[in-house]
Amino acid sequence: MSNADIDDDFDDNFVDDDDAKMVEEAETSVRTRLSSLEKRRLIDNLLEEKRLAKELKDDLDDIDSFDEDGDDWEDDDL
Repeated sequence: MSNADIDDDFDDNFVDDDDAKMVEEAETSVRTRLSSLEKRRLIDNLLEEKRLAKELKDDLDDIDSFDEDGDDWEDDDL
């Protein structure tokens, strides 16, 4: 085995290491992006739930204030 053959063997290993490192970095980037997207989805869902809860509370407050004014939903003439 000549020195040139040994050098060629080492060159191949370094290329494989670089490829493996690039793949690992890409996988990490994808995991990070998916994690960020999942967090964003959870935040969006929480904000939507809060919006719906506030809307429901406002509707219930409107109903309460309607009843307090002496106006009932029921028709007393029946």
